[in-house]
Amino acid sequence: MIINTALVVVLALAAAAIILSMLYFRRFRIERPPIGVFNLQDVAFMMVGIILVPFLYVWLPTWLVGALLALSTLSLLYFMWEPVLRARLAVWLAVLLMLGADIWASMQYGATSAAFYAINDIVILAVIVGLTNLWAQSGMKARDVAILAGFLALYDFTATTLLPLMGDMMLRLAGLPLAPDVVWSGASGAGGTLVFVGIGLGDLLLASVFPLVMRKAFGRGAGYGAMLLAMAAICAMFFLPIGTVFPAMVVLGPLMVAQYIYWVRRKGQERTTWQYLQAEPVVGSR
Repeated sequence: MIINTALVVVLALAAAAIILSMLYFRRFRIERPPIGVFNLQDVAFMMVGIILVPFLYVWLPTWLVGALLALSTLSLLYFMWEPVLRARLAVWLAVLLMLGADIWASMQYGATSAAFYAINDIVILAVIVGLTNLWAQSGMKARDVAILAGFLALYDFTATTLLPLMGDMMLRLAGLPLAPDVVWSGASGAGGTLVFVGIGLGDLLLASVFPLVMRKAFGRGAGYGAMLLAMAAICAMFFLPIGTVFPAMVVLGPLMVAQYIYWVRRKGQERTTWQYLQAEPVVGSR
C-alpha cells in the first residue's frame, strides 16, 4: 500500500537524520561562529525563542516568513558544508544549488508534490546535520539538552494538544519552500485519499543532537544507546492509533531526561569537549 510506503520513507529519513548527524560529528569539525561556549543562558534564550517563533510564523506576512526560512537555511547549510568541501566557491555552489532546487521544485511542481517533498526532505536533513553539530561542537552539554527536552515535553503538549498553535503553524508553513519538516504523502484506500506522514524539524533536531552530546559526555555506549532509543521511540509513535498531530516531545523528552539521569548516576560528571577529544579523537578531522 502507498501509505505504508510513505510511512517507511519518513521513518527512514528520520533514522538517516540521527545516523548522519553522528557520522558527521565523528568526521568533521564545524568552523564555529564567534558565539562563545554554549551554556544555560543559551538554553533559556532557546526556550524563549521556541515560545515566540510559532507566533511569528503564524502572524508575520508570508513573504517575510519565507525570507526568514531562506536566510536561516542558507546559513546552516553553509556551516554544514564548509568543513566538507573546504573551498569557498564549492561551498557556496552546494548551498545555492540546494536552496535553488527547493524553491524551484515548489514553484514548478507545487508544495505538495513528490518532487518537492524529496528535495525539501534532503535539505532539511542537511540542516539537521549542520545545526546539531553546531550545537554539540559549541560545547552544548547533555545536561542542557535534557533540560531543553523536559521543557519541550510540556510545551509541545500545551501548544499541540491543548492549543491549536502548532497545527496552525504547520498549515501556514506547508505551502512554502524550505518547510521545516520531513514529509511524504501517498494515496490511501480505494478512493485515493491523499494522506500525509511527517515529523517536525524540532523533534528531529532534539532526537539527533541528544546522541551527540551523550557520546561526548559519557562515551560510546551512551551515544549509541540514545540513537537506538530515539529511532525506536519515533517508530513506535507512528504506529499509535492517532489521526491528528501528535506532540512527539511528550515521548522523546522524558526518555531523554531518564537517560541523562541514568548515565550521570553511573558515570558521574560529564566529560568536557577536550576530555572527549582526548579519549575519542575525531578520525580525519578537518
